[in-house]
Amino acid sequence: MGESSNKYGGFTLLELLVAITSSTIILGGFLVAFSSLNKSSRLRDMELKSLREGASVRMKIEKALTGASNAIFRTVSNDRVGADVDMLYYYKYDDDNLLTEYGYFFLDEQQQSIDPSYQERLNDVGDPLVMRNLYFNKIDVASTDPAATAELPPDPKNFDLRSSDREVIVHEASDFMVNLTEARTDEADKRVSYNLDYQVSTNFFLDTSSDSTANRRERIFKGSSYVLGKITS
Repeated sequence: MGESSNKYGGFTLLELLVAITSSTIILGGFLVAFSSLNKSSRLRDMELKSLREGASVRMKIEKALTGASNAIFRTVSNDRVGADVDMLYYYKYDDDNLLTEYGYFFLDEQQQSIDPSYQERLNDVGDPLVMRNLYFNKIDVASTDPAATAELPPDPKNFDLRSSDREVIVHEASDFMVNLTEARTDEADKRVSYNLDYQVSTNFFLDTSSDSTANRRERIFKGSSYVLGKITS
């Protein structure tokens, strides 16, 4: 009967309240630190992905245009998408002047029906966001294909930009520009050289469910390439 009634399991009520408060503060600090660490990790992962894609632009362009007889960058009114599209495209011919390959780099909205990497993102009010990527599509032309011997190559206004074969080069790209010049022609070696200065602007979001400015990161990739093409008759 001599023990105080405010003791509980060997602790006073005050000691118990202090312990609970301290635990809550420690847990809260841990959760804040974990959230900050998780956000930093996501930012690092997204930046690394963006850097890898930016570095791949140069390699893809150089590989595609090597051996090209014609390379052009311009705004094309494409009938397949019904819009003007900034496009870098090229044609390759063999020694018999047969078209063997053509391809094109372009910006377009992602399409759920054909893009394996399709990802829906909503804005702050729940409406879907329009996301664009930088794509590349290459078409190999068989010698029996009428396009191989046609007097004129395929018109870029008819290029199938929504083909399921298209490849994403840069996700969430907002701008694509190329300054392309034919630098030198060597008739004896049947070689033509192209100088390219290109720029790709990208936006990526730390939180895929939000389009807030604070959540968005922007990166601009710039580069230059020197590519040898091929002269055909």
